[in-house]
Amino acid sequence: MNSPRPSGGPSLTPDLDPGQRGVIRDRGAALIDALEEHLPGAREHAEATGAYAFAAAVALGFGEEEAELCREVAKLHDVGKLYVPSELLATPEAELDEAARERLRGHHAKGAGIALGAGIPEGAATWIRGCGESFDGTGPQGLRGEEIPLGARIARAACECDLLLADPQGPRDPAKRRDAAVDRLRRRLGRELDPSVAVALISVLRAAEFDSRAAPET
Repeated sequence: MNSPRPSGGPSLTPDLDPGQRGVIRDRGAALIDALEEHLPGAREHAEATGAYAFAAAVALGFGEEEAELCREVAKLHDVGKLYVPSELLATPEAELDEAARERLRGHHAKGAGIALGAGIPEGAATWIRGCGESFDGTGPQGLRGEEIPLGARIARAACECDLLLADPQGPRDPAKRRDAAVDRLRRRLGRELDPSVAVALISVLRAAEFDSRAAPET
C-alpha cells in the first residue's frame, strides 16, 4: 500500500533532471570506490541506502525514473567521509569528543563539494548536503521540514533504515530485527525524519519484508 506523498510539490526532482542519472551513477562510482578503500563496508551501505531510497520513492508514488535518480544520489550520501580520518570513523560514537562529533556532522557538506568537483550536477550535490539536516531543524544548516530537499529527506531516512537493520547489536531473528527497526523509525518521526518518508519506509518493510542488501538494481 502506497503512502501519501510529502507535501513538497508534485515532483521529486524540481531542480534535477532524471536524465542526469547516468552521469551521477558513472561519476559517483569512482567516489564510492575511493570511499570503500577509506572505509571498508561503505559500498554495501551505499547500495543498501540507495535501494531503500528507491523503494521509499516508489511507495510515495513517484515514477521509476525519479525513483532511480533518488537511488543514485542516495548512494553518495556518505562520500564526505573521505575527509574524515579512518581512526575517527572507527571510534564508537559514545567515545568521540565534541570536536570529533562536529567533524562528523560536517561530512555531508564536504560530500557535496566532492560531488561537484567530480562533475556531478549541482542539484544532486544539494541533496547530498541536505542529508545531514533533521526534519525538526536541528541539523547543521538549520533547515526545517520542506526547506530540506525531498530527495535529501528520502536519502536520510533510507540511511537510517539500513543502519537500524544492519545494527550488529540488534535482534538476530530477521522479523524481530525488522520490528525493532520499525519501532525506532517511528520514534524519529518529525524529529530527524520526514514523517511521510518514514511511514513510506515502514510500509515497505511491513508489506514486503524488504531486504535492501538483496534487492537487485533495476
